[in-house]
Amino acid sequence: MVDVAKDARRRLVGATLELVRERGVEGTSVADVLARSGAARGSLYQHFPDGKTGLVVAAVEAAGRHLATLVEQATSTERAVAALVDFWEGELDRHDGRLGCPVVAASVDAHPDVRDAAARVLARLHEGLTRLTDDPHEAGFVLSALEGALVRGRLERSPAALHEVRSRLAGG
Repeated sequence: MVDVAKDARRRLVGATLELVRERGVEGTSVADVLARSGAARGSLYQHFPDGKTGLVVAAVEAAGRHLATLVEQATSTERAVAALVDFWEGELDRHDGRLGCPVVAASVDAHPDVRDAAARVLARLHEGLTRLTDDPHEAGFVLSALEGALVRGRLERSPAALHEVRSRLAGG
């Protein structure tokens, strides 16, 4: 049996994640989230009493869990880079380069809770990469290269920057 409350929450978070990746945090409205998710306004405030901020924080955290899992499952820095590049290349291809990284979008938001969520995600990714590299500076470089490539990929509507990162950091 489907838990309707959990399904509504999942749809709200998914819609928020898509919209933030498309439009950024400022360009994402509660009305757009409700329209895309098909959820009732009441369910939004039931799950997210603080409204849009809570939705965006939950979306960034969900994205962060997925990305961290890719890093945590890797056995080397090269494999982590390859897994992340594969994921983001697929996303750029599937969405014609229109969707960016929700962590980057959240990192420049005005609300401190949203920025803090982005910082937690980046810290978790940095920690996972540091585990693989044994060098926090190298881990920071890898993370910066990947995030920068994602920004370029969205601007250029091309995975070329991700290919460059893979070539340099994952040997292929």
